[in-house]
Amino acid sequence: MMWKLFAGVLLFAVPHLYSILLPAARDGLKARLGEGAYKGLYSLVSLAGLVLLAMAYLAGRSGPHSLEMFYEPWPGGRLVMMLLVFVGFILIFANGSRGYIKKFVRNPFSWGIVLWSVGHLLVNGERAVVVIFGTFLILAILDIAANERRGFRPAHIPQWSHDLRALVVGVVLFFVFALGFHPYVLNISVM
Repeated sequence: MMWKLFAGVLLFAVPHLYSILLPAARDGLKARLGEGAYKGLYSLVSLAGLVLLAMAYLAGRSGPHSLEMFYEPWPGGRLVMMLLVFVGFILIFANGSRGYIKKFVRNPFSWGIVLWSVGHLLVNGERAVVVIFGTFLILAILDIAANERRGFRPAHIPQWSHDLRALVVGVVLFFVFALGFHPYVLNISVM
């Protein structure tokens, strides 16, 4: 399990760190490979990392190292987790919009990942969960910091319809994950 966990972290984190911390080098590589090839390679490596992380997580729920804990989760954290993940889903889907949320938050995708990760870390102390969501949290914080340092500001004219769309999609997918994916795929009840 451990090799899958750490290989997954490396495969997922390295392309993201390269993109976040070395934007000039990233742009040079993108120019040499072509945007489509660069995005394809980036996506393929990141997806391989996610698959290994998922495999490590599932392996960590059974066998000799099942539910090996880093810390005891906060017993009263489930409601806070649900709220953080709910808002996180809305922010994630506001990223692709041209609404007021994106204009105000500036990095809604990364802030959504921060909330989603913190929520899961509040209620899960299992080694695989801590490593996986800890990686997502660190990458999201680094992305926010890098964008702030570069002075990134969305330049669109906001429209309420985009916020409404992000809200609807975020809420629907939150319930799909909470009531479908978690209990039926992961065999973990969130309620």
